[in-house]
Amino acid sequence: MADLGLLFAAFAAISWGTFFVPVRKVGIKNIWQLQGAISIGVLLFAIPIGYFWGFEIQLGGLVSGVIWTIANLLALYSVKLIGLARTSPLLAGSSIISSFVWGITFFNETFNSLILALAAIGLLLVGLPLVANGERNPSIQKKGYFVAVASGLIGGSYIIPMQATQTLQSGFFSSSLSIFVIGIPMFLLARRFIKKETIAGIVSGTLFNLGSLTVLIAVSLIGITIAFPIAQTATLFAVSWGMFYFKEVVQRQGIVRVSIGALVILCGAALLAIA
Repeated sequence: MADLGLLFAAFAAISWGTFFVPVRKVGIKNIWQLQGAISIGVLLFAIPIGYFWGFEIQLGGLVSGVIWTIANLLALYSVKLIGLARTSPLLAGSSIISSFVWGITFFNETFNSLILALAAIGLLLVGLPLVANGERNPSIQKKGYFVAVASGLIGGSYIIPMQATQTLQSGFFSSSLSIFVIGIPMFLLARRFIKKETIAGIVSGTLFNLGSLTVLIAVSLIGITIAFPIAQTATLFAVSWGMFYFKEVVQRQGIVRVSIGALVILCGAALLAIA
């Protein structure tokens, strides 16, 4: 079961590390429209899953959807301000802190070795700033860094209501429905119905919910304290997209710093998996 849980957590990392790519590709011009389009993709993915997990409406899921929507709006704004390669590590680091604290203090989750677990978190948090600060750019709006951290702290808590009420699987549809109900008014109020941006948002929403599905399965198998930090290695994929596809980091020194940070993050994730 543990190996299967780690596999699902890794799959979540791939999905989450890619889900911002479509909206980054078209450019984040109107956050409300993109959030609305993302909410459509989220629900479209959730409907077929509902045939297996049920369409029951759970309060924990609804609250989780609200929390995630707030976090994602902040994340979109951060990507607009400082780019994907810089936003993702800050999201991941603050999400790891948030989920780790929740798991230890509220759910009383334990490790075979707390020392190893703390060392793993330490490696993750050392690696993330290296990735985030891989290359200095005077045109970057610094408030984007604070927005990214706020998004991560909030986003790291989004599955807590479902776990607290023991509705991880049954709450999946509820959270998706909540995201959709909030997102559609945003989409309509944006009055910006550009086809390529709408399609990009729908694809992003589908990728996000694929990651959500797999991370919920992972949490049910190995717990939030291990599953969520591993899923947050999504930053490696997101940073790679930012560096090599969107060319957000181009100087050799920056690429080296980012690569070292990525290696440290991988070591931390691996250590956490065996803690």
